[in-house]
Amino acid sequence: MECEVLVVGAGPAGSGAARSSAMSGARTLMVDKKKEIGTPVQCGEVIGLDLVKMARMRIPSAAIVARQSFTRFVLAREVIIDNAEPYWKGVTVERKVFDKHLAFRAASAGASVQADTKLLSVEGRDGEVISCLLNHHGEEVEISPRAIVAADGVHSTLARELGVEFFSPRDVARGMEFELVAKRDIPQGMQIFIEGEIGLGYGWIIPKGRRRANVGVGLVGVNASRRSFLEDWISEHPVVSRYFDVDKVLEVKMGDAPVPGFLGGPVKGNVLFCGDAAGQTLAFVGEGIMPSYLCGTLAGKHAASLAQGRGQDYENELMKVMGDHLMMGAALRDTLVQLWSSEHMDDVTRSLLSGAVMNELVGPEGLEEVLSSLEREPLKALQSLIRDSGRKIRARRC
Repeated sequence: MECEVLVVGAGPAGSGAARSSAMSGARTLMVDKKKEIGTPVQCGEVIGLDLVKMARMRIPSAAIVARQSFTRFVLAREVIIDNAEPYWKGVTVERKVFDKHLAFRAASAGASVQADTKLLSVEGRDGEVISCLLNHHGEEVEISPRAIVAADGVHSTLARELGVEFFSPRDVARGMEFELVAKRDIPQGMQIFIEGEIGLGYGWIIPKGRRRANVGVGLVGVNASRRSFLEDWISEHPVVSRYFDVDKVLEVKMGDAPVPGFLGGPVKGNVLFCGDAAGQTLAFVGEGIMPSYLCGTLAGKHAASLAQGRGQDYENELMKVMGDHLMMGAALRDTLVQLWSSEHMDDVTRSLLSGAVMNELVGPEGLEEVLSSLEREPLKALQSLIRDSGRKIRARRC
């Protein structure tokens, strides 16, 4: 199991890293502690098509279960915004299929891939990792890679072993969702729910067909049982309960998503962090599949360069390639935090303003200007902002 580059974690970030490292000529090993890559599913399974184009990737048809031609924002249970701009179009994938496809691509490029192989500990010297202890199919194995890619998620073993913390618990959205059978046909667009009942987090319906969807909530700063919260939210929500009961659950999915904003890398010695381990998500909605893959691809390329004695420039190239996307997400997230921390407006107004910000109808500097009009005539105010934007967005009452 000797290698020059060790990639820890076989999600999109890890598979992107392993593939690019192998293609750069480095002997590459990717390990994942799970017995089956892609399980259990821990996210909403939606992918924005803009970033797919950026990655020049073709998602296999076997992995796609639904296509979304728009995204719907349900604000304060009162107003709906439908956004059909290219950025808000996407597909729903079966992560079990998609993640294995990405791992297959890494293996086909020359990387070794080992499921059921867990990183136990690392030994360091002079600020770099010199050896890693793995549990491989129940047996302990020690290896000495020259560079390591940490793609092992929000609760990264490598971060813990190195004694670093890139984001605090308040920067983590605690997600819970049910894959449900619907009572009737559901809209074929992702729906995002912004409301006082959830606060700084959000709810979602992500279609997986005409009568099937992932229905969940991401809780930020809410100290409550995720399952109980989600069951009550589905049952009591006037929009969600039209389509779903909690007695037809096909799968329960739970996971955490980092939403800290752009961290710039990071790199610690010969360890390059990427994906959820580095908070590389679109921070205002927590989407991480394609951002993780793109950032992982860069991490793998520079890990191979480092292992081959040429040094690395991961953080600078990351800024050039992904900086705009990740920093935009961070700026929107910071504005949302500001809104939900304000004591000078009610939850309905916060929700409406949050929807306007997420759809980029108003920036941080324009919040005060539209606040009074939203409080007086919320729908008319949103429609006026949409007209001024000239984009493919519509607003109406629920």
